[in-house]
Amino acid sequence: MKIKAISSLFLLFTLVAGMISMAPASFADHSEIIITPISGSGLASGCELTEEGCFSPKDTTVSVGSVIIFSNTDSVAHTFTSGIPSNDIIGTEFNTGILSPGDSSKWIPENEGSFQYFDMIHPLMEGLIIVEEAEEGAEIHTAEEIHSEAVVEETVEEAVVEETVEEAVVEET
Repeated sequence: MKIKAISSLFLLFTLVAGMISMAPASFADHSEIIITPISGSGLASGCELTEEGCFSPKDTTVSVGSVIIFSNTDSVAHTFTSGIPSNDIIGTEFNTGILSPGDSSKWIPENEGSFQYFDMIHPLMEGLIIVEEAEEGAEIHTAEEIHSEAVVEETVEEAVVEETVEEAVVEET
């Protein structure tokens, strides 16, 4: 019985490990982009007045399912928040919160559209992410789908062994 249980656990582990190792391949058709603030952008550098802006890249186009990494490579804290500073509704698509120097956050867009973004600490820092439909034939997986693919059900059969016990009756005199 112990061997059967150990074999079942080993099989389960092998299946899960195999599925996990295959998961990154499903994202092979999608790009990854890193968006960073321009060095010194939070210290009144005037980058907002230039065509390049305060984020690198300021504007970018990606596919649905791409990985966008917001990385604070500057020496001061920044945020990456969807929306525009003059609007009351911000952060509906993404909001990294305050990222200290060296911190990063990621966003995987699931919807097409144009998403303006800005830094809530330095609201003159603005950019644009355009999300287009993924190329035909590219697989798109939501986080829920990826999680559900990793769930494996295991059926364990236990053998019932019946023992026949014979009792001998001994009479004492």
